[in-house]
Amino acid sequence: MRRVKQRFSLNFPESEPLNRRYFLKLFQTKRRPTTRPGALAADELKRQVIAIGRGKKINITRMDIDGTPEEMPITVKIIDIGADHFTGKVVNVERSISESQSEKLIYARAGGGTIDFRFADGDILKVEVDIDEQIVTQRNIEEIKEILDALDIGEDINISYYDKNEGGFINGAGVLNEKNMETLDFKITLRLINEIELKSPREVHLNLEKSEILDLEVVI
Repeated sequence: MRRVKQRFSLNFPESEPLNRRYFLKLFQTKRRPTTRPGALAADELKRQVIAIGRGKKINITRMDIDGTPEEMPITVKIIDIGADHFTGKVVNVERSISESQSEKLIYARAGGGTIDFRFADGDILKVEVDIDEQIVTQRNIEEIKEILDALDIGEDINISYYDKNEGGFINGAGVLNEKNMETLDFKITLRLINEIELKSPREVHLNLEKSEILDLEVVI
C-alpha cells in the first residue's frame, strides 16, 4: 500500500505580509516590572545616594526575585555617582589585611572588587550609612589628646581608628614610637590588626585632628 505524504503549511491572513515583524509578534513576552515591590524607585534611590555622597561607607539591602529582602546586606564605599548608576567598592578590612601579607593566600570571605548599581534596576530595598561612619562623628578628640599626652614612648598600646583607604575600622595593638603634642602627630608600630597577627609589623603615622581616631589606651 502506498503512503501519501501529507503537507502542512501555516495559513497567514492575506492582509498581513509574511515578514520579520510578524514572526517577532509570535515570540513577544511581557516586560518584567522595572521596580520590585517594596524596592526604592530609581529617582528616590538616586536622591538618597547623592545625599550620602562619595567616600561614604553604606550598607545596601537588595530584594530577591521573590520579593523578600536578602539576609546579608552588602557593604560598599561609594567611589562614583553617575547619571544612571553609582559604583561601590566592596569593603572587607580583614580580607584586605590578610591578602596584603601573602599573594599566595586566597580567602573565601565575601568582599573585594567594585560593583555598579543601576538606579533603574529596581532591586534595592534600602541604603543606610554604615555604623562605622556614625561612630566616627561621635569621637572625643580632647579625651584622646589627654590619653596621648600621658603615654610614654615605647609603651604598649591599643588603638582604634577609621582607615579611609581600607574603608573600615582598624583595631590594633602595638607600640607608641613617637609623639608631638604641639602638632598632635604620633607614630605607632602595629603587630596585631583586627585580631590578625601581622607577619611584618606595620608602621602608621597618625594625627589627632586629621586622623579619625576613636580610642587609645595603654596596655596594662
